[in-house]
Amino acid sequence: MCFHSKQTVKAQKIENTFRAKFEEINSYKPTRHYNGFEFPKTPVITNEQNNLIQMLNWGLLPNWANEDWNKTYTLNARIETIHEKASFKGIQNNRCIVLVNGFYEWKKVGASKHKYEINVKDEPFAFAGLYDEYKGLKTYTIITTEAQGIMREIHNTKHRMPLTLTKEEDYHNWLNGKEVRPFYDFNTIALEKNIQTNLFE
Repeated sequence: MCFHSKQTVKAQKIENTFRAKFEEINSYKPTRHYNGFEFPKTPVITNEQNNLIQMLNWGLLPNWANEDWNKTYTLNARIETIHEKASFKGIQNNRCIVLVNGFYEWKKVGASKHKYEINVKDEPFAFAGLYDEYKGLKTYTIITTEAQGIMREIHNTKHRMPLTLTKEEDYHNWLNGKEVRPFYDFNTIALEKNIQTNLFE
Protein backbone atom coordinates (compact mmCIF):
# COMPACT_ATOMS: atom_id res chain seq x y z
CA MET A 1 0.00 0.00 0.00
CA CYS A 2 1.08 3.63 -0.06
CA PHE A 3 0.73 5.74 3.08
CA HIS A 4 3.90 7.83 3.04
CA SER A 5 5.13 10.10 0.25
CA LYS A 6 7.15 13.25 -0.36
CA GLN A 7 7.28 16.27 -2.65
CA THR A 8 10.45 18.30 -2.16
CA VAL A 9 10.62 19.95 -5.59
CA LYS A 10 10.18 23.71 -5.94
CA ALA A 11 6.83 24.96 -7.17
CA GLN A 12 8.11 26.29 -10.49
CA LYS A 13 9.62 22.95 -11.48
CA ILE A 14 6.38 21.16 -10.61
CA GLU A 15 4.46 23.63 -12.75
CA ASN A 16 6.87 23.15 -15.65
CA THR A 17 6.81 19.36 -15.39
CA PHE A 18 3.03 19.04 -15.36
CA ARG A 19 2.24 22.10 -17.52
CA ALA A 20 -0.11 23.48 -14.89
CA LYS A 21 -0.17 26.36 -12.42
CA PHE A 22 -0.74 26.27 -8.67
CA GLU A 23 -4.15 27.57 -7.69
CA GLU A 24 -2.54 29.21 -4.64
CA ILE A 25 1.23 28.96 -4.90
CA ASN A 26 1.76 30.08 -1.29
CA SER A 27 -0.24 27.07 -0.06
CA TYR A 28 2.49 24.70 -1.27
CA LYS A 29 5.63 24.02 0.73
CA PRO A 30 8.20 21.36 -0.25
CA THR A 31 7.68 18.50 2.20
CA ARG A 32 10.06 15.66 3.03
CA HIS A 33 7.37 13.37 4.44
CA TYR A 34 3.62 13.35 3.88
CA ASN A 35 2.09 10.94 6.38
CA GLY A 36 -1.23 9.77 4.97
CA PHE A 37 -2.59 9.06 8.45
CA GLU A 38 -2.44 12.80 9.14
CA PHE A 39 -4.60 13.44 6.02
CA PRO A 40 -2.31 16.19 4.71
CA LYS A 41 -2.96 18.52 1.81
CA THR A 42 -0.72 17.62 -1.13
CA PRO A 43 -0.48 18.85 -4.75
CA VAL A 44 -3.00 17.24 -7.11
CA ILE A 45 -4.33 17.82 -10.64
CA THR A 46 -7.93 16.79 -11.36
CA ASN A 47 -9.54 16.07 -14.71
CA GLU A 48 -12.04 18.82 -13.94
CA GLN A 49 -9.28 21.46 -14.09
CA ASN A 50 -6.25 19.81 -15.66
CA ASN A 51 -4.29 23.06 -15.97
CA LEU A 52 -4.53 23.77 -12.24
CA ILE A 53 -2.54 22.32 -9.33
CA GLN A 54 -4.69 22.21 -6.21
CA MET A 55 -3.86 21.24 -2.63
CA LEU A 56 -6.26 18.41 -1.78
CA ASN A 57 -6.58 16.36 1.40
CA TRP A 58 -5.25 12.82 1.20
CA GLY A 59 -7.89 10.36 2.44
CA LEU A 60 -11.08 10.24 0.40
CA LEU A 61 -14.31 11.40 2.03
CA PRO A 62 -17.22 10.11 -0.11
CA ASN A 63 -19.86 12.72 -0.89
CA TRP A 64 -22.51 10.55 0.76
CA ALA A 65 -20.56 9.92 3.99
CA ASN A 66 -20.81 11.53 7.41
CA GLU A 67 -18.11 13.91 8.60
CA ASP A 68 -16.84 11.28 11.05
CA TRP A 69 -16.03 8.89 8.17
CA ASN A 70 -12.76 7.02 8.86
CA LYS A 71 -10.51 8.18 6.01
CA THR A 72 -7.77 5.72 6.92
CA TYR A 73 -9.78 3.17 4.92
CA THR A 74 -9.71 5.35 1.80
CA LEU A 75 -6.10 6.52 1.68
CA ASN A 76 -5.67 3.88 -1.03
CA ALA A 77 -7.94 2.16 -3.53
CA ARG A 78 -7.10 -1.17 -5.14
CA ILE A 79 -7.35 -0.92 -8.93
CA GLU A 80 -8.86 -4.41 -9.00
CA THR A 81 -11.88 -3.47 -6.85
CA ILE A 82 -12.62 0.22 -7.44
CA HIS A 83 -15.67 -0.74 -9.50
CA GLU A 84 -17.08 -2.73 -6.58
CA LYS A 85 -16.36 -0.69 -3.44
CA ALA A 86 -19.11 1.74 -2.44
CA SER A 87 -16.54 4.44 -1.66
CA PHE A 88 -15.21 4.47 -5.22
CA LYS A 89 -17.66 3.02 -7.71
CA GLY A 90 -19.63 6.26 -8.04
CA ILE A 91 -16.56 8.39 -8.81
CA GLN A 92 -14.91 6.45 -11.63
CA ASN A 93 -14.84 9.59 -13.75
CA ASN A 94 -13.37 11.75 -10.97
CA ARG A 95 -9.77 11.19 -12.03
CA CYS A 96 -6.73 12.90 -10.58
CA ILE A 97 -2.96 12.61 -10.50
CA VAL A 98 -1.07 13.04 -7.23
CA LEU A 99 2.20 14.93 -7.70
CA VAL A 100 5.19 13.53 -5.80
CA ASN A 101 8.91 12.96 -6.18
CA GLY A 102 9.17 9.93 -3.94
CA PHE A 103 7.49 7.65 -1.42
CA TYR A 104 8.43 5.39 1.46
CA GLU A 105 7.93 1.69 2.11
CA TRP A 106 9.14 -0.77 4.71
CA LYS A 107 10.65 -4.16 3.89
CA LYS A 108 10.14 -6.91 6.44
CA VAL A 109 13.40 -8.62 7.38
CA GLY A 110 12.92 -11.16 10.15
CA ALA A 111 11.47 -9.38 13.18
CA SER A 112 12.35 -5.89 11.93
CA LYS A 113 11.38 -3.56 9.12
CA HIS A 114 13.77 -1.61 6.95
CA LYS A 115 12.67 1.76 5.58
CA TYR A 116 13.27 2.61 1.92
CA GLU A 117 12.79 5.74 -0.11
CA ILE A 118 11.55 5.01 -3.62
CA ASN A 119 11.92 7.60 -6.36
CA VAL A 120 12.42 8.21 -10.09
CA LYS A 121 15.83 9.87 -10.13
CA ASP A 122 14.34 12.30 -7.60
CA GLU A 123 12.32 13.91 -10.40
CA PRO A 124 8.60 14.77 -10.13
CA PHE A 125 6.16 12.03 -11.12
CA ALA A 126 2.57 11.14 -10.30
CA PHE A 127 0.32 8.54 -8.74
CA ALA A 128 -3.01 7.75 -10.34
CA GLY A 129 -5.89 8.74 -8.07
CA LEU A 130 -9.60 9.37 -7.67
CA TYR A 131 -11.16 12.34 -5.90
CA ASP A 132 -14.49 13.40 -4.47
CA GLU A 133 -16.02 16.56 -3.05
CA TYR A 134 -17.96 16.84 0.22
CA LYS A 135 -19.42 20.22 1.21
CA GLY A 136 -16.77 22.04 -0.81
CA LEU A 137 -13.88 19.93 0.51
CA LYS A 138 -11.99 17.93 -2.12
CA THR A 139 -10.25 14.76 -0.99
CA TYR A 140 -8.48 11.97 -2.85
CA THR A 141 -7.30 8.38 -2.76
CA ILE A 142 -4.21 6.82 -4.36
CA ILE A 143 -4.75 3.89 -6.71
CA THR A 144 -2.64 0.81 -5.93
CA THR A 145 -1.81 -2.19 -8.05
CA GLU A 146 0.14 -5.43 -7.74
CA ALA A 147 3.81 -4.78 -6.98
CA GLN A 148 6.25 -5.25 -9.84
CA GLY A 149 10.03 -5.22 -10.14
CA ILE A 150 11.94 -4.01 -7.09
CA MET A 151 8.67 -3.22 -5.30
CA ARG A 152 7.89 -6.93 -4.95
CA GLU A 153 11.14 -7.29 -3.05
CA ILE A 154 10.63 -4.25 -0.82
CA HIS A 155 6.90 -4.51 -0.09
CA ASN A 156 7.34 -8.21 0.52
CA THR A 157 4.28 -8.84 2.70
CA LYS A 158 1.32 -7.54 0.69
CA HIS A 159 3.03 -7.00 -2.67
CA ARG A 160 1.29 -3.72 -3.52
CA MET A 161 2.53 -0.45 -4.99
CA PRO A 162 1.01 2.87 -6.08
CA LEU A 163 -0.07 3.03 -9.73
CA THR A 164 2.79 5.24 -10.87
CA LEU A 165 2.92 7.43 -13.98
CA THR A 166 6.02 9.18 -15.30
CA LYS A 167 5.14 10.30 -18.83
CA GLU A 168 3.03 13.24 -19.93
CA GLU A 169 1.00 10.98 -22.21
CA ASP A 170 0.06 8.75 -19.29
CA TYR A 171 -0.90 11.72 -17.11
CA HIS A 172 -3.36 12.80 -19.79
CA ASN A 173 -4.55 9.26 -20.45
CA TRP A 174 -5.36 8.61 -16.80
CA LEU A 175 -7.20 11.91 -16.44
CA ASN A 176 -9.20 11.12 -19.57
CA GLY A 177 -10.11 7.56 -18.59
CA LYS A 178 -7.78 5.89 -21.08
CA GLU A 179 -5.28 3.06 -20.72
CA VAL A 180 -1.98 3.85 -18.99
CA ARG A 181 1.38 2.13 -18.67
CA PRO A 182 2.34 1.83 -14.99
CA PHE A 183 5.99 2.58 -14.18
CA TYR A 184 7.98 0.31 -11.88
CA ASP A 185 11.68 0.86 -12.68
CA PHE A 186 12.26 2.74 -9.43
CA ASN A 187 15.41 3.91 -7.69
CA THR A 188 15.60 2.85 -4.04
CA ILE A 189 17.52 4.17 -1.03
CA ALA A 190 17.80 2.17 2.20
CA LEU A 191 17.19 4.54 5.13
CA GLU A 192 16.68 2.91 8.54
CA LYS A 193 15.40 -0.05 10.50
CA ASN A 194 12.23 -0.15 12.58
CA ILE A 195 11.87 -3.06 14.97
CA GLN A 196 8.12 -2.59 15.44
CA THR A 197 6.70 -5.07 12.98
CA ASN A 198 3.10 -3.93 13.41
CA LEU A 199 3.70 -0.50 11.84
CA PHE A 200 3.43 0.64 8.23
CA GLU A 201 1.74 -2.50 6.89
